[in-house]
This record gives sequence, C-alpha cells and structure tokens, in this order.
Amino acid sequence: MQPAPASLSRTTVRVGLFVLGVVIVLSVAELTSQRFNAFTRDHSLISTFITEAVLLVGVYLVIDEIIQRRETRRWSDVMSLGIRALSSRAEGAAAIIRRTVDELATRSDQPGSRPGSADASDSGSVDYRELVSGRADELADWLRADAARASSFAEETRRSASRLEEAIIRWGPTLVEDPESAELLNLLPDIVDSARSAADAIAPASSLDGAGQKDETVATTPGWTEGERQLFKDSLLEILRNADEFLGRVSPRAAP
Repeated sequence: MQPAPASLSRTTVRVGLFVLGVVIVLSVAELTSQRFNAFTRDHSLISTFITEAVLLVGVYLVIDEIIQRRETRRWSDVMSLGIRALSSRAEGAAAIIRRTVDELATRSDQPGSRPGSADASDSGSVDYRELVSGRADELADWLRADAARASSFAEETRRSASRLEEAIIRWGPTLVEDPESAELLNLLPDIVDSARSAADAIAPASSLDGAGQKDETVATTPGWTEGERQLFKDSLLEILRNADEFLGRVSPRAAP
C-alpha cells in the first residue's frame, strides 16, 4: 500500500496562517507606526512576550507536524501489514482450487487439457474460472470418487476459510477505518462462506456428537443433486472471482 503524500493538516495550516498574519501585522506596524514603536520601547516586556509567543507557536507547529507525520507513517505500516495478511489468506482458498484443478487435469486423458502445458503457457495465464465453469461437475465427481481425496480437499478448504475468518476478525476493525480497505473487506466474507459451502458439498462435516462437541471427521454424501452440483460450482467461482478481485485491487496500492 502506498503511503499518502505528505501534507500539512488543516489545523496546522490555519494556525500557521494566523501566526503569519500576526507577524505581518506587527512588522507593518513597526515599520509604519511611530506610536507602535514608542509603545514597544516603553513596554519592552510586552514586546518580549509577543516575540516569544510567536516563537512558541512556531515551535509547536513544527513539533505537532512531526508527530502527525510519524503517526500517519505508523498507521500506513499497520494498514499495509493487515492488507498483506488478508491477501495471503484470501489467496489460500483460491490456491486450493487451482491446485485441485491442476491435479485433475494432470490425471485427465484429454490431450492438452493440463493448465501447465505449453499451449497454456504460450497463451498467457490460465483462466481457472473458465476451467471451473466447464469442468466443475467432473472435478466434483473426481474428488468424491475417493474418500481420502474428498476428505483432504474438504479439510484444507475449511482450514483456509477459518484462517481467513480469523484474519478478518483481527484486522477488520483496523482496516475498516480506511474507506478503500473497508470496500475490499466486503469481498472476503463471501470467500469464507463459499469455501465452507464447497467443502460441505464434497465431504460435509459430521454433526455435533453426543457431548455437544463438533466432530471434525468428514464423510462423503451418497446423494448429488443438480442443485448441489450448481452450488459447488458457484462456490468455487465466487472464491476465485472475489480472490482475484481482492488481489487485483490490492496490487496497485502495494506497488512502490
């Protein structure tokens, strides 16, 4: 995130202009008014107080501006740290999807379907959203065909959702003070919800056990309706879309 350009605060500018006006008035009076000169000569103590007051105000303005700039720099550093933490967590869920799509393509018998192939590299970056749109059903069937694979995908996806949620709770109250960061934050809860939805579609977590504690074991569901397929596809697409938008909007701000 780029720090804001250094500029004087409104209060500093107003006080500075007031002091400058006083100095100008006193200077003009001293140059043009014999009565004022006589007054300052007869009341040297008052003249000294006026001079010292102007100097003290000037020193105050300098110190205040230094403190404000340090606070602004510190705030910018905290904001940058929070954005980087959220970026890493937001990328986590999307990275799981991309890696899973790559694994499916690697095992596919279709020639040239692997995203890392030469054709894909020649044409630029892989459009994983397009791949998911076209192969979501195949991806779901491949994941659900193996209990260990389904469990691994679901656990990783839930873990990424929990980490992102923790990052939102930690950094959200700080970043919400900045309008641009607050707008970015709105993209992240949908990633959390969609990640958990995708995990549940493949291997839903078991319900609460008899002791009232959540059982972390997972088991594939026998049914797989069209609605569930569409929900799984939509969840993957929303994760990729929101993560790409978040990272795309953060990158220009993080550039030097």
